[in-house]
Amino acid sequence: MTDAIRLDQLLARKAAQLLDGKVDPELRTRMRSLPVMIQTNGLAATVAFLLSRRKAKDGKDAYHRAARLILDDAVEAAGITVKSRDPERMLADLAEATPAKYMLAETRAQLLAIWLARLAQALAERQKQQKQQMQPAPPAEPRPSPGAA
Repeated sequence: MTDAIRLDQLLARKAAQLLDGKVDPELRTRMRSLPVMIQTNGLAATVAFLLSRRKAKDGKDAYHRAARLILDDAVEAAGITVKSRDPERMLADLAEATPAKYMLAETRAQLLAIWLARLAQALAERQKQQKQQMQPAPPAEPRPSPGAA
């Protein structure tokens, strides 16, 4: 028996590591839209859109984080050499890649985006349920006694 890992297992594990169990509603929305955006517009255009919508470059913004998560894995999987981990610089390096490496990066980004969307949705639902469980139940209405008119 071999210890080989299936690609879907690897991507699920990678998505779990990237999201680190923390998904706010805005990040969940971004993650859910990524597979369709990449399929429709391509990797470079999707990342450029995400970067154009970010509010800050500190990495805490959902758009910035989504761009960074996708690019990090895509360039690594495609073997594209990057000069910096800054998403704008990585996007420039991606644009300079050979067509074969670009297509490999785009395919990998598409596959990872599907797992990020699935996991982000699941984590958001779990966080919502946990919040609901932590809230105290409303007080029960008093029942009238059997002899009261």
